[in-house]
Amino acid sequence: MILGFGSNENDFEQQECDFVHAFIARKAAEAGDGMDDSFWFNEEIKTELESALNERCAEYNQLRDTYKTAEKYPSRYSTYSFSILHDIADMCVVMKFSHINRRHAMSPDGWAMLQTKRVHHENRWDHAN
Repeated sequence: MILGFGSNENDFEQQECDFVHAFIARKAAEAGDGMDDSFWFNEEIKTELESALNERCAEYNQLRDTYKTAEKYPSRYSTYSFSILHDIADMCVVMKFSHINRRHAMSPDGWAMLQTKRVHHENRWDHAN
């Protein structure tokens, strides 16, 4: 834990990892029995996940930009960027989080930011029915 940051930021990061897991689980279920050759990571799945994550990131970035000049804003909020790496059996989403605290006790102006990275890994065999 770092002073001024903690469970809210961990929860946000886990929420985004859970989103990726649910997305992949849904794609595997749509493909059918994961033990045959019906589900592999390919460019189509990568592109669809990239699009879904870009939408989420755009929403978080829009909120962040709104909060910069708003009279009322949450004291802590987060945003992130990401990269997706994959082969046919494994997919990793590298998320680079920026957690902002607007009322940080150790900051003269109240602003503080914590940057973290998290790698979320999915294996196609984990989604076998």
